[in-house]
Amino acid sequence: MKIVKFASLYSLILLFVLSGCTNNLKISAESADPFEGLNRNIFAFNKSLDQNIVSPISTAYVKTIPRSIRKNVSNHLEWMDTPSTILNSALQMDLENTILASAKFMLNGLSLGFYDFDNNETKIQKKDLGSTLAMLNVPEGPFLMVPLLGPKTVRDFTGTLSDRQSLSNISSNSVNKISLVEIPVNLVDKRSKLAKNIEIIYESPDSYTKMKSYYIQNRRKNVYGDKYLEVKNNELDVEFEKLLQ
Repeated sequence: MKIVKFASLYSLILLFVLSGCTNNLKISAESADPFEGLNRNIFAFNKSLDQNIVSPISTAYVKTIPRSIRKNVSNHLEWMDTPSTILNSALQMDLENTILASAKFMLNGLSLGFYDFDNNETKIQKKDLGSTLAMLNVPEGPFLMVPLLGPKTVRDFTGTLSDRQSLSNISSNSVNKISLVEIPVNLVDKRSKLAKNIEIIYESPDSYTKMKSYYIQNRRKNVYGDKYLEVKNNELDVEFEKLLQ
């Protein structure tokens, strides 16, 4: 029954996308920000929450937990997220990535992902529904600053919600409970990895614009890869990318 619900959800999403999109859409030079006032307020809230709660916990996590254990935790969290890559690789007709991600997921499942039996030799490109929508030429949509989740575009935020709902439909209740418990762990783990970048953003004269730039440019590069360099508007995006320096 869960598989049927999952298939139905993805079918409806893809039918809507395919019926409403053309094949000649291009990446805009800069995501529209019609909600900038609200976004800045949410950014200020997220920043305060991060500096007063998440960052101190993340710092303590790095100082008190041995590196090897932190690595095992990161491995497990990545393993838990692999089904999304498998599903969306299949939707994007990326057979190689689908096979590699599936094989690695099953292999590391012997340790619930805590230990990487592959020793990170198999390189897998992470994929989500947001990247699938991008491959179908769905525009990014307005930029959003989401409470707790941080920066997103409308396309990626929709993909995030759909990914979580779809995976919860095909997972067992016990796995869903584990996933729920691991949300704060994942937050702290990611915060520890991005600590230097986040501090650079906070030190910027306009940290909101810096965060927006950092997210959009890195997201586009992750989604489009080499194609990003081919389709971007050089004049406007070069100016936009200067904010990253």
